[in-house]
Amino acid sequence: MEQSDKMMKIAKQLAVMHSFEALIAMRAAKKRGKSPVKYFLLTSVFGVFVLVPLLRKPKLGKESKAVDI
Repeated sequence: MEQSDKMMKIAKQLAVMHSFEALIAMRAAKKRGKSPVKYFLLTSVFGVFVLVPLLRKPKLGKESKAVDI
């Protein structure tokens, strides 16, 4: 019985971690011009294996404007 309790605790922790990672991925995808829903779902399932490559992609930059002095 002790082994199953330990496995349940690990499963709950994993679900919580993936939920937070998915929220981070959703925000990062939006900043990079990707589909937030797609990355939310992918990160919910695969976790850090989707999140890290996404965070390594460059953010969309704002258009630079000429400055008059």
